[in-house]
Amino acid sequence: MRTLVFALMLCAMPAMAGKLLTPAEAAALGDAACTPLKSGLLDCQQIAAPAAPPAQDPTIRPLESMFSPMEQVFPAPQAEAPILPSFDPIPAQLDGDTVNIGWDIGFGTPASWWEVLDNDDLRLKSRNFVQRPLGVAPLGENIVASEGMIVQGGMQSVSVQSGVYRLGPLKPGRHLIEVRLCNPDIDGKPLCNGKTFETWVGAKGEQTGVPEKPQLDWVPPITTGEPITLGWNVWWGQAGNYWQLLDGQQVLLESHDFTETGERSQSAQTVLKGLSAGKHSLKVRLCNALQCAESDPAPVEVLLAPETPVKPILSLLPLDQGRWLLRWSLPRSTQVVKPTEWQLLDADAQTVLLHEKTLRSCRVPGDAQQTVTSYCGEARIDQAALPKQLLIRVCAGQRCVDSDTVPAVMLLATPETE
Repeated sequence: MRTLVFALMLCAMPAMAGKLLTPAEAAALGDAACTPLKSGLLDCQQIAAPAAPPAQDPTIRPLESMFSPMEQVFPAPQAEAPILPSFDPIPAQLDGDTVNIGWDIGFGTPASWWEVLDNDDLRLKSRNFVQRPLGVAPLGENIVASEGMIVQGGMQSVSVQSGVYRLGPLKPGRHLIEVRLCNPDIDGKPLCNGKTFETWVGAKGEQTGVPEKPQLDWVPPITTGEPITLGWNVWWGQAGNYWQLLDGQQVLLESHDFTETGERSQSAQTVLKGLSAGKHSLKVRLCNALQCAESDPAPVEVLLAPETPVKPILSLLPLDQGRWLLRWSLPRSTQVVKPTEWQLLDADAQTVLLHEKTLRSCRVPGDAQQTVTSYCGEARIDQAALPKQLLIRVCAGQRCVDSDTVPAVMLLATPETE
């Protein structure tokens, strides 16, 4: 009964109260433009849906088939991701805090909707499209209109489908902007295709120049799950203003904290706890804006999972009208595969109060001036529906990890601050 009451309470909450939504609510909303808030919610403005396309007269009926049902052979239902479009260029350094995004499909499978994400935060979800001219080529010549799209001589070409959006405001710093076009598969799940861009928002007078290549301290090539201390140095050369720790091409953390920084030298370190079992290639990228230098990679093989696995971290943030935002996060470096679902449990009764199949990548503030690339989820909860003891379970198939059991009064008394 308690599970049912909790589910009914969530359904009965105003879906657009103040237009402040969790990322999962925003993704399910439809057409919307959103701005991320420090609380973890998105401030979303709903966009008018496009007009319905023309349809045939409903009184028109198809002719009856000439063949019996046994003679008809239909192909299996299929779904196809949109073709990769051509994109307008995005500058590496923005003059202000906004950027124009545009793309064109000249041929191939169009999209049902498209999305824009900024540093893993959903900023736009839209079914609104336009058609843009692709260019006119002189007779006898062909031109490349955009990213390899060819317009034949003497012809005015118009896109099959295009999208435009002005993204902003953007905070100072590095921005990873992902534009993706999507179609539903036969089960309704998104099939997407897109591209990622990097750009920098900041003052022109900031420190520039490619930093000197950082040198890693010794890293154990084989471990059995114990924490790994990873340090690096620039002994002589151009310093940087921030650094990243990567595993292959995956950014594990970003930091503006240094153990030493001088006119021509620099160093820093971090401790990796709970690195997932398997082979890893760790390296440091030292940057000024988008000008970066990478260390040589250090191969590390973790033979055993840590005896004490890294657990999801919980927090409750106050909203309004007696409601709270429940948040959890789990560093990506600790997970072999991406989790696919999570549950909120009443730890005393071991009953599931909430089961979500939507989670996302996020960047969580860590020690000092660090942000840690993580998996996370959010849900809005009425304080009256909170159990005395909370537990979050995050799963990838049959592989699950539980948070510590946390008394609700402890989270209510010390909400997370940013």
